[in-house]
Amino acid sequence: MEVIELKGNGQLRTGRTELDVPHLGKTLTFVLPLIGPNYHRDVMQGIDSQGLYKPTTAQIFSLVDLALQNPDEPHCAEIRNRFRNNYLWTGTETLSFPDGVLVYDNIDGKMPQTSEGLIKLADAGDKRVRLVEPDFETGWMPIPKFLKNPKTIAQVGEEMIPIVERVAKACYKREAGVWSLGKQSSDTNRQTAVCSGGDYGRLYLYSDCHDGDGVGFGSGVLK
Repeated sequence: MEVIELKGNGQLRTGRTELDVPHLGKTLTFVLPLIGPNYHRDVMQGIDSQGLYKPTTAQIFSLVDLALQNPDEPHCAEIRNRFRNNYLWTGTETLSFPDGVLVYDNIDGKMPQTSEGLIKLADAGDKRVRLVEPDFETGWMPIPKFLKNPKTIAQVGEEMIPIVERVAKACYKREAGVWSLGKQSSDTNRQTAVCSGGDYGRLYLYSDCHDGDGVGFGSGVLK
């Protein structure tokens, strides 16, 4: 197995290609090649079939951050290209309900399908669940506002904000975008994608995806 050291403290092992990615003081191992292009459901099923965890939105930002630091490495170049021209699907899902939006890191596919079930987990202190109060801003906005947006923070966590800022400014130094459903009269589930698109190649965090809404790519994480 060939081992290639990457800038940013990453490491690439070829064979079944495994890409080590620094993430919040630990190391995640993503498995390549990317699965896709396909709908979110099909990409997630492909990850499940390999016995891997689905990546959270925060983990995908760490993957993209490493890829952007290593544009000349072929595997990183592919991730960068997919990020800039397609969706990168994540395993973080949202459920909108009358009191706001619940965000859940559905890495193992066992997400409760009702707001009642998710709230029960949140009340028990399960950090996979985060509640976003209604009436947060969506659309394009200045990057400082994007980084303070409650939906952004719920998707990635406070500790990831410096990484997300670096990725956002690598796309376009002025603006980034959040797309999401707000509160709904009944439980409504949506999936998440990260990509760099729209005018000027701005970063957008798109958590208003549903199956059949575009195709993208994904990569599983070793358990």
